[in-house]
Amino acid sequence: MSIATVGEHLIHYEALGRGQPVVFLHGWVGSWRYWLPTMQALSHRFRTYAIDLVGFGDSAKPRQGADSVYRLERQVELVQGWMDHLGILRAHFIGHTLGAMVAIRLALTHPDRVQRILAVGYPISLEIPKSVLGPAGKGIVIERLSRLAQEYPEVQREHQRADPEAIGLSLEEALMRQEALGEWLRLVDCPLLLVYGRRDPLIAPPLFLNGGLDASIRLILLEEGRHFPMLDLPAAFQRLAEDFLTLPDPSQITLKEEWRRRFR
Repeated sequence: MSIATVGEHLIHYEALGRGQPVVFLHGWVGSWRYWLPTMQALSHRFRTYAIDLVGFGDSAKPRQGADSVYRLERQVELVQGWMDHLGILRAHFIGHTLGAMVAIRLALTHPDRVQRILAVGYPISLEIPKSVLGPAGKGIVIERLSRLAQEYPEVQREHQRADPEAIGLSLEEALMRQEALGEWLRLVDCPLLLVYGRRDPLIAPPLFLNGGLDASIRLILLEEGRHFPMLDLPAAFQRLAEDFLTLPDPSQITLKEEWRRRFR
């Protein structure tokens, strides 16, 4: 276990391998642990890091000031501070839901720190009725997340350790910023791969984006993937991630036909 002190907060992280840095950021449920298989798969070519965002896993869960610490902009600042602490000038990022939001926001506020982003389940289109986008909508999402976490042992235990405020406040921001989340994609100035599980019961693939994004942004659906495609289809996800991070032109990435046959 490794701990970095960033400002007043302790941030837990794990690291494997050697090479260019790749930073993994988890989502609303779980912690760094569900990234471990992908970290191991990429560690032969990269120095892989996985962070517990503040409020999750073994990172700080402040009793005071949670309303500000758990907000998206502050999480972005803490990730940047963690990079400074370790001397990481620039890195690739792989983020899931909340972690994808943090990575994309970091790319907008500090573009020099982000090389490529693989965003899994970027929450631009949450599968809840528009009539319940307020507190009731947040409750629906939290309940669905809790049910999803129970399906994966590596997620369930860590979900129970998270500060409910960290989940709730970050979900509020996602629900309030639905339009902004789409606009951020158009402003990102680095190669970006959006990956969704076709069978995710919470976050719908934004198919309408295919015709409205820069050529440097790709959208790939994993047909049998659900909310955690990195756990549902580990071999396919790991190969996709390695290809995206290593191709000279990452905009040319495709889901290879042999993957479709093998992992469908």
